[in-house]
Amino acid sequence: MTFPFPRISVIMSVYNGEKYLNEAIDSILRQTFENFEFIIINDGSTDKSIELIKSYSDNRICLIDQQNTGLAIALNRATNVSKGKYIARMDADDISLPNRLELQFSFLEAHGECVAVGGNAIIIDEGGAYIYPSAQKCEWEEIRKQLPSTPFFHSSTMFRKSSFDEVKGYPEIYRIEDAVFFNKLSQIGELRNLPNILIKYRLVPNAITTKSSRSDSMIIDKILRDFVQGKSTDYQNEMLRILTINRGLRWKSSLYHLHLAKKYLWNNYQPKLARKNLRKSLLLQIRIFPALLYLATFINGKILKKIYILLK
Repeated sequence: MTFPFPRISVIMSVYNGEKYLNEAIDSILRQTFENFEFIIINDGSTDKSIELIKSYSDNRICLIDQQNTGLAIALNRATNVSKGKYIARMDADDISLPNRLELQFSFLEAHGECVAVGGNAIIIDEGGAYIYPSAQKCEWEEIRKQLPSTPFFHSSTMFRKSSFDEVKGYPEIYRIEDAVFFNKLSQIGELRNLPNILIKYRLVPNAITTKSSRSDSMIIDKILRDFVQGKSTDYQNEMLRILTINRGLRWKSSLYHLHLAKKYLWNNYQPKLARKNLRKSLLLQIRIFPALLYLATFINGKILKKIYILLK
């Protein structure tokens, strides 16, 4: 079925996403809310992504094939050609639950003061195994205090196209284009999260970035604030690239398993799974912190939680 005037435009940029692409596309096509178009940008993939997209016969899918431009430019192109009143983001490695679009559409229709709404997620690993459910801040007053840190899972968001136009879309900034975009939206309206689980958010190695210290995070927050206020410089953009750079495959995989281990300790206490991932991390890259964390997994869980609260 094709809708000449879709209420929602779902936009997704794909770059070498064949591994999880069918799950992502299927989850959108199976939505309880059917009046949408699904704009998929194939952003210069060199794998079989475009073949997988073309295998679908659903008329709601609009495929745009282009040379690689990066996420921000691809999302801006998709949104600029969209017809919907609302724009729903989707990533090629995540999964939307069936009632996601229906819930967000109803919320935005009833809350004109809100320019963007996200939701909670079930966090899964790269194989799809459950890790833990998120607990996002939902109310505007809570979210405002959280800024400039992004308050959303990007692929859970829906926003007004008119608001996108007002802030001139996603900025072409390395790695923090979504954070700057939503901070700019916060200047013209409210941001909210639904308490509902809307997506399954997949943790994958390529999504893990290197921030080696608390000072790095403070610098990134400062750069983010400057970008939002229009005070950014080329030097800051280059600094951001250096601070969030993804290194080689072994480093990314090591960091990924360390990240999973921390989730299995702090969010879903399973010390055996934490140790399993820490061993994988250390085999790929020997570092002090994962080794110390491995030893910490043998500490009583209640004591470990108290230590975590003190260090947080």
